[in-house]
Amino acid sequence: MAQSILELQKNAVLRMLNLGDAGDQALTTASTWKVLVYDKFCQEVVSLLLKVGGLRNHGVTLHLNINSERLPVADVPAVYFVEPTEQNISRIVEDLSKNLYESCYVNFASAVPRPLLEDLAKNAFETGGAQKVAGVFDRYISFVSLSPSLFSLNLPAAYMTLHSTQLEERVMRQYIERIVDGLLSIVATMRVLPVIRCPPGDAAEMIAVRLEERIRELLNRSGGVASELFAAGGRAGAEVPGAASRPLLIILDRDIDLVTMLSHTWTYQAMVHDVLGMRLNKMQVPVESDDASAPPKARSYDVDDQDSFWTAHAGDQFPEVLNAVPKAIEEFEKKRAEMSSSGEDGSQALAPGLAAAINALPEMTEKKRSIDMHTNIAHALVAEVKARELDRYYELEDQLPSQSLGTSISQLEQLLNGSQKGTLADKLRAIIVLVLTKPSISQQQLQGLVEAFESTGGDASAVRYLQYLKTIRTMAMPSTTSTVTTVGTSGTLAGAFGGLADRFMATGDALLAAGMSGIKNIVASKKELAICQIVEALMEQKQGGVTENYLYFDPKAPATARGADVPRIRAPFRRAMTFVVGGGNYVEHQSLQDWAQNSGRQVTYGSTDMVSPVQFVDELSHLGQTLGQGQSGGMPDLS
Repeated sequence: MAQSILELQKNAVLRMLNLGDAGDQALTTASTWKVLVYDKFCQEVVSLLLKVGGLRNHGVTLHLNINSERLPVADVPAVYFVEPTEQNISRIVEDLSKNLYESCYVNFASAVPRPLLEDLAKNAFETGGAQKVAGVFDRYISFVSLSPSLFSLNLPAAYMTLHSTQLEERVMRQYIERIVDGLLSIVATMRVLPVIRCPPGDAAEMIAVRLEERIRELLNRSGGVASELFAAGGRAGAEVPGAASRPLLIILDRDIDLVTMLSHTWTYQAMVHDVLGMRLNKMQVPVESDDASAPPKARSYDVDDQDSFWTAHAGDQFPEVLNAVPKAIEEFEKKRAEMSSSGEDGSQALAPGLAAAINALPEMTEKKRSIDMHTNIAHALVAEVKARELDRYYELEDQLPSQSLGTSISQLEQLLNGSQKGTLADKLRAIIVLVLTKPSISQQQLQGLVEAFESTGGDASAVRYLQYLKTIRTMAMPSTTSTVTTVGTSGTLAGAFGGLADRFMATGDALLAAGMSGIKNIVASKKELAICQIVEALMEQKQGGVTENYLYFDPKAPATARGADVPRIRAPFRRAMTFVVGGGNYVEHQSLQDWAQNSGRQVTYGSTDMVSPVQFVDELSHLGQTLGQGQSGGMPDLS
């Protein structure tokens, strides 16, 4: 199995910390003590790869933000890791003029434009600090790795930005170039030359065209740049034996599936993102204190691929996770009891038993921390589910594809009733999901739902924007439902919950057991998302269907061959990188991983940013408010 995107990016950062690029030696040696100076974006890149102890193990004594006031550190080199911007160049030159560090290794997250590089050289020379610059490097790691199969360019509000009618063309091109920088970093970090596929039109095509141009520029550049960046793709200009040696890069626009971005979810990782606002694997969780009269205190948690409970259950349905928490507690208590009893049968057994217990202590400490964390997360999710009746919202939205429009509207009207639970954002999301799932809804029916929503103080600008969007493009439906099964709508704990309340009682977690008693028992329907259908069709090289008109780009093909004239690889692809322009979500990521595992493929998922449903509603609302400026109230008739 090839190394994951997370491992490859971490290795690239470790080589950077080795003061230059000394190959694989950088991965095992601490080398010289140094100061790490980064901007906010690069700080977030590093924080997901190396904890403070990991930085110290590789010689980093201080890590500081480039915009902070920093004191001189004599006789110590500095490693700068920043984006190539005018502001960062100015700060580096200012540091050189102040002689803050013995020497400087300047590392840019993406390729530095030549004018900025010339500014750095010119200003460093004029301030007398040029001799302190030990090296300048383009690192091509301008993205964040959230897991071994998930990355983000960390560009918030991309959908709103790219769909704004007020954005200047110059700014749009700069934004597209920033996305291309990120994708170029992905393929360079993975050292592959991909075949690029995308739908025609919109941002996906603009990005694909520019990305191919950038890769061709590197392939044609002298000095061995291409052979270094794309080592796994073979020598530049060499004959490519087939699809097995090259991956597919699929660039998609967010509009292929808006429903999945907005629907209420019922899987653990997606719920943590939606309900608790997880960002860059970090979240704030309200935790009850021992004093019942005191309000909950927010506790900061972060989860990653080193957390065995998280990796095992992130994609599981919520009831399954609630079953897994007490099981983990039981296993931990059993192991601790075994350790406590080691050596009690005689003095001869005491020494080896004590030694085993000491050796197991770090693992047990970490397991206890993980169990406590996921228990508190489960508490917080259950509390939110009950307070907002999120199970009812999920059930309604999950059943929409299989039931009539009349039934759907009737059920939604009940949820919109002011006496029903749920935030205004919950209710607005339900309306939008209905509009996207039932395109046959009439203007009069929609107007009735919008008026009911606005009567409770809601803002329906997001619905206005989607109605506008409907007039200029055909929205692809997100999924085909194969089965819909709902069990036990009476609110009792049976079936999928499997006596979970009793188990929590047995392990002493009566609070969580009591909280679960009012949650609907739902078995989610099985759906194949649009993104899975697209990825399967493109990797299998299927003709026709949803990918009939998808464009084909190959940076290694002759420059004179474009579009339909490009010589094509015909064999199925084994590896793919799927990138969504305008925001991604954990439901799509998990669905793709499930599909890849079942089909024996390797798929990496990425997006401009991982966007929660509430954040995406805010983007749609902003677009709708801009669209509605100068209009009178009510829904415009855009049918």
